[in-house]
Amino acid sequence: MKIRRYMGSNTQEAILKVKMDLGNEAVILNTRKVRKRGLLNVFAKPMVEVLAAIDDDIGTKKEKGKNVETNKQKEDSTKNEANFKTNLEEKEEKIDFLENKVNNMETMLKKIYEQFQNNAIPSASVPVKQERSEKPQKPYSNVLMQFYNNLIKNEVEEEIAKKLIDTVSKKIGDTTSINDAASMLYNLISGILGKPETIGLKEDKKPTVIIFVGPTGVGKTTTLAKIAANYSLNLRKNVGLITADTYRIAAVEQLKTYAEILGLPVNVIYAPNEIKDAISLYSDKDVVLIDTAGRSYRNKSQFDELKSLIVASEADEVYLVMSSTTSVRNCNDILHNYSFLKDYKLIFTKLDESQVNGIILNTKFRTGKNLSFVTTGQCVPDDIEVLNIDKMTKNLLGSIS
Repeated sequence: MKIRRYMGSNTQEAILKVKMDLGNEAVILNTRKVRKRGLLNVFAKPMVEVLAAIDDDIGTKKEKGKNVETNKQKEDSTKNEANFKTNLEEKEEKIDFLENKVNNMETMLKKIYEQFQNNAIPSASVPVKQERSEKPQKPYSNVLMQFYNNLIKNEVEEEIAKKLIDTVSKKIGDTTSINDAASMLYNLISGILGKPETIGLKEDKKPTVIIFVGPTGVGKTTTLAKIAANYSLNLRKNVGLITADTYRIAAVEQLKTYAEILGLPVNVIYAPNEIKDAISLYSDKDVVLIDTAGRSYRNKSQFDELKSLIVASEADEVYLVMSSTTSVRNCNDILHNYSFLKDYKLIFTKLDESQVNGIILNTKFRTGKNLSFVTTGQCVPDDIEVLNIDKMTKNLLGSIS
């Protein structure tokens, strides 16, 4: 029997290596998480080690099976070749039949159309409402059309893109130069995006309580850990962590692992009425960060529980965390269902996984809420930054060839 060890960034990757090397007949003996040694790997994600085994004679059994399969395939191939010509002739006959049917339908439709035209009442005697055809939209110039196409390619909503281009067209005309159009659009978009805001710490020595909410799978826990690391290690603030995410498998353990590495306390709550007591334990902290479970707005009871938690926390700031890979339709659904929030800031995750950033402009335009952090990977605490408005605006505008 052969016994080998395989390493991967997650269990799926390690098992995939086992299958590629030993095949599907391999037996998994043990699986465990292994952390790399060294100071540089303190914040790195633990690796997964898989111990697998396989019988020595499994290869001989495979060869015998392959020979049997090969013989069977040859027999099937001979039968298929014999039936191929017959099937081909049948298909050709069906195609001819369908083509004749389509031609007959076209002839019939043409006759009906001609008859309708001959019997139609003159248009002068019947007023027809033609608002769109009476006032056709003036086409954009080549320069503005290229910028419009760039915005659409970046998945900026059509309504928003049109408003931007129409504003430029009215102010500086269609004969404007590329530089003038780009400058005007840059100012419009950067004005909509506004100035990002981060956490506003209190000056009365009381802890600033921040709660993170958002759909499932957007990366709230990892984002919270990055912010906690930044405020604890770089800004030298006293940070306390609370998690209400007791539904997702290993969510509590994930935050506890981050907390242990950073040397931060973490408190677990199981119901909204426990949040007040948990916050009171951190009266000596500068910042208290609360992680919540991702809630589907389609599950009314769970979503109502999230609302109760937010109200009970009396948080100083609420962050709505969204993934930049979210589609336009899903984004609008999310914003609609989180509209119960009176005030919040926006965090966008997974910028490294998205090729377009229109969702950021769309969301800011729809909500008017302040932008804040963006994340660009899973590395804690490095892959997080305040949104760069200049860079984002230029990405949305794209280039003109």
